[in-house]
Amino acid sequence: MRARIISLMNGNDPHTEKHPESTQGQAASERSSTAAFAVLVVVTFLTALYMKGLNSGIPLYYDSLGYSATIGGTFVAVFTLSSMAMRLAGGQITDHFPHYKVLLVSLAGLALGVAIPAICDEFYVVMASRILQGAAFALGTNVMTVAVMGTASLAHMGRRVGIKGAGTSAGTMLGALIATALLDGAGYHVFYLFYTAIMVLAIIMMVILHKRQAKLAKATPASKAAAKDAVPAKEQAQKADAPKASWKERARELIAPYLRVQVAPYMAISFARRMTKGFCIAFVLIFAKHAGIAAGAAFFVAAGATTMCCRLFGGKLFDSKKTWLLLPMISVEVIGFAALAIWPSFATMMVAAVGYGISVGTTSPFLKTLTAKATPREHWGVVNGELYFFGDLGKALGAFLGGVLIDALGKGLIPEIALAFSLFTSIATALALILGHKSKRKDEKGA
Repeated sequence: MRARIISLMNGNDPHTEKHPESTQGQAASERSSTAAFAVLVVVTFLTALYMKGLNSGIPLYYDSLGYSATIGGTFVAVFTLSSMAMRLAGGQITDHFPHYKVLLVSLAGLALGVAIPAICDEFYVVMASRILQGAAFALGTNVMTVAVMGTASLAHMGRRVGIKGAGTSAGTMLGALIATALLDGAGYHVFYLFYTAIMVLAIIMMVILHKRQAKLAKATPASKAAAKDAVPAKEQAQKADAPKASWKERARELIAPYLRVQVAPYMAISFARRMTKGFCIAFVLIFAKHAGIAAGAAFFVAAGATTMCCRLFGGKLFDSKKTWLLLPMISVEVIGFAALAIWPSFATMMVAAVGYGISVGTTSPFLKTLTAKATPREHWGVVNGELYFFGDLGKALGAFLGGVLIDALGKGLIPEIALAFSLFTSIATALALILGHKSKRKDEKGA
């Protein structure tokens, strides 16, 4: 086995390398790989805290200033649309550039995106900063997911993705709570400075990790052989002798990974399920305030705790090949929002939060694992970016359309609107799975 220390953050696959190394060197590489995975989980938590806090806190702040719900939804939608635009390009960046450098750039973008409005809180400056935040968040989350996937075999990838997802869940659990506390107790500028500080912390962690990896790589004898054998000499010669491709051929090569029919059902499901998520992130706190339910942020605490438990203990489920399991996973949130619509109270809001948490906690890592297993490893960045892209599209539509519906129907009907989004998601998931199964059987008969 080659030194995994070099391959993890540079985008290479540590599990396909077979260069022998000493027991001591292998142990050091394993420790470094584990440390890198742990740091990625912590950075995932910080970025989730950032995203959830801003997407919940900014609409709440502008609602307190008397702005309409559509404005609050637009702030979330702008972030999401910017993120969505970066997903497609970010997939190619992830597949072709060292993961460490890409992640460092994205974290710097996140820090800058909150440092600017901390200094100048003009409405249009805040709106413009949402664009930078969204693009940097998209790039960072994509490269972190692919880096984590590369630390596990295909058979156990779901477990690693689930643990990483637990970091996101922890951010979900605390994001709205911290945002509310900061806005109520410290004010808008401190609110932004807090998120600037946690992104600076994430950058420092990545720099320290990279320096330790580089130091260990120099001290590991096998690392030189690993670097030397990264590309076989025969393959290097073939590339050197190969004729240069035309721009049309290069364009086809870039576009081809985005057109994989095998992952289309998962993309459709990702789009549908995130509509409910976008709506809840933007408007649950506003509903709690309108209905007189104290501690509305407890919704995200309960949802985050449920999601985290599902992701920590659902490894075997995420590695399953039974795609039909996605339907009950997603549909369980219907029960919670139906209860909240009939009996709006703190208790039913917690029931809705648990159902929502189960849906989010199980479907996200399952979809990522299924998508990766249906795709060659060299295109993981692209298809993972696509998965996020369609998810972001659904989240943006859920936030914006939800704001329009609330302005038309009233804040008291927020649970009913969330229920309608959940029912739509369940129906769309069932149709996508049926069509995907029929397509798969057709391809098998044709083969």
